[in-house]
Amino acid sequence: MTAFAYFLVAIVAAGMSTRAWLADRLEPAKVAFLALGWSLAITWTLFALSLLPGLAILRIPYAAVGALVPSLALYTVDRLFSEQHAASPLVLRLLVLSLGVIPLTIGLHIAFYLGSPGISYPLVALGFYVFGVFAVLLVRLWRVHDSTPLRVDQVRLRYLIGVISGAVGLSLAEQVARVLVSPSAPEGLSFAARAVALQGPIPPFSALLGAVGIYFVYHSVVSYRLLDLYELLSRLGALVVSALALVTLDGIAVLWVDTFQDYPLHTAFQAFVASILFLAAYDPLKGQIDWWANRLLNKRGHQLFEALEALRSEIPKATTKEMLTHVILRRLHGSGRVPVCSVYLWEAARDGYGLMGIRGEVDPEPLSAVAGPPFTDGFTEEGMRWYTRAEILRRSRSEDPLATEILRLMDAMHAQLTIPFRSGDLVLGWMHLRDEDWSDGFSAEELSRLLEVASLAGVTLSNIREFQALEEAHRLAALGAMAAGLAHEIRNPLAGIKGAVQFLQGEPLEESAQDMLDVAVHEVDRLNVVVSQFLEYARPFELRRTLDHVNAVVAHIMQVVRAQGVPDGVELVEDLAPDLPPVQLDRGRMSQVLLNLCQNGLQAMEDGGRLRVRTRRRTGRRGDVLEIAVEDSGPGISAEAQQQLFVPFFTTKEKGTGLGLAISQRIVQAHGGELEVASRPGVGATFSVLLPLPAEEKEPEQREDQVEAAK
Repeated sequence: MTAFAYFLVAIVAAGMSTRAWLADRLEPAKVAFLALGWSLAITWTLFALSLLPGLAILRIPYAAVGALVPSLALYTVDRLFSEQHAASPLVLRLLVLSLGVIPLTIGLHIAFYLGSPGISYPLVALGFYVFGVFAVLLVRLWRVHDSTPLRVDQVRLRYLIGVISGAVGLSLAEQVARVLVSPSAPEGLSFAARAVALQGPIPPFSALLGAVGIYFVYHSVVSYRLLDLYELLSRLGALVVSALALVTLDGIAVLWVDTFQDYPLHTAFQAFVASILFLAAYDPLKGQIDWWANRLLNKRGHQLFEALEALRSEIPKATTKEMLTHVILRRLHGSGRVPVCSVYLWEAARDGYGLMGIRGEVDPEPLSAVAGPPFTDGFTEEGMRWYTRAEILRRSRSEDPLATEILRLMDAMHAQLTIPFRSGDLVLGWMHLRDEDWSDGFSAEELSRLLEVASLAGVTLSNIREFQALEEAHRLAALGAMAAGLAHEIRNPLAGIKGAVQFLQGEPLEESAQDMLDVAVHEVDRLNVVVSQFLEYARPFELRRTLDHVNAVVAHIMQVVRAQGVPDGVELVEDLAPDLPPVQLDRGRMSQVLLNLCQNGLQAMEDGGRLRVRTRRRTGRRGDVLEIAVEDSGPGISAEAQQQLFVPFFTTKEKGTGLGLAISQRIVQAHGGELEVASRPGVGATFSVLLPLPAEEKEPEQREDQVEAAK
């Protein structure tokens, strides 16, 4: 059983280090961890084999490989925890020194002490050297502990230092016990007794703690996170309960058959059947065992799990973004595990992500809005599933400009963990979570469950958008049917009223009466325009797209604006980017949009100013797009008005209908694009038409041929 225990921990060390290395074979820390894990695996395997009869000679390679372990452990620690993730000169010198000391001492032992029953002084000297390097390792870890600014990392490093100290101390005690209490004639003992005798009076606790240490380092290498103490206790508690249940069942099976000496095969079969029955019953019981262990030993984590389970059932029921935000914040903050949490969601009107809600006390107030890039680049370009402040901080210390910017924004939003809401490659928003000072961070299982909830929220947000689009389509269909009837019922009386008024204008009337008739004709014409625009907005329309250059469309619209007359004091500026690819668009409809935006800009600059129309490529939330921006230097638009700009019949003009921007938005959306507004009071306003670029841009000659053919 003793040899089998060493084999098991060897498999654990080799398996974890190999798994971490396979995730990224070029990362130096994972390469160093691979060397450390396999050196421990070989060391424990050689020692386990040396306990078997006839294989005592394997103690020599066991000593050689085992003596290299502390140097490799020190090298791994430097690669993992140093700011530059590089080994220090001292560590490299110790590694080179080990490669010299080990062959020398092993050679002296073989030359002078091989087969000798006495103490081997070269191996004793090698032992002093090995444990001296272990002492350097512990000192190095403690210095890392003192230098890290994060309390979470300090707590976890103390766990690691405690585990390694225990493993080293027990290993030293086991070695001393073997020397002082060694069997005189192990050859005369049974197979099992021989292994126990050669192990010494102390069981292989050092190997067990060494495996736990490897498990801790594995979490640091893979996710830069050591296990939380409560999480570790919870897992160990569940494991101990399961093991006790299995041992109890097997013990009952063995005791039930009281003829073990006479019929050992029957007893073994009885234990085998009992184990099969236990495994069959264990699967449905495992969830309950983990639940109770988590509740008793990891109360904070249990409260969060309960909240996340409730969210899994409540999130799909949300029908608005506000309802979804309320559900998420209420559950997470109410769990007691998340003292501060907030939700940011995409808002087209802001061309960014706006703060939808926050729970918890923070000072100062978090950012009210965040542009997508560069904050979302880690999700979209680097494939990161979440941001943890500790990991982003480590990356920023390596002079990573993206990590530095992400860290700045996380601090401004009071976040220690950011998990995105995604729909495919599109980031719809995210939730921020913050820990209390006493917290050791979120466990790997907690992160996994939070990610599941965030994925569910992403699906719900997509459903909300589709539902709102469907609701809008139904509303427009109803408006279209109503508009057709209204147009008929209103236009005929309007024509009659206008005809009667125009008839009266031909009669000899007083000047004041003629003025009133002119007002009546003007108002009838204006009402007719409103009815026409309402009909155009409400009824469905089809685009007649051709491959066209937006610069040509803009140049044509600027000619139309100049022909209609530019107010005094207003300067028209064209800023058209060259070499823009042609796109599929309805030239007439897009001209209608741009003309409306230009007229709005001119009307906003009563005291003169500058109207600038520019085109360019732009990287937006959906990737590269083609932008047509109309900028004015007028008084700007208030934040409250910006929220209502595209609502039908909302207008800030005295004589506006409130349908121009609503119609323009419909036309742009029908092109698969977006119409955005950005403005600050007193600075002016910018309306941007964003059109998707072709999926595959063709050769310039082929594009020009297609454009000419379209003309």
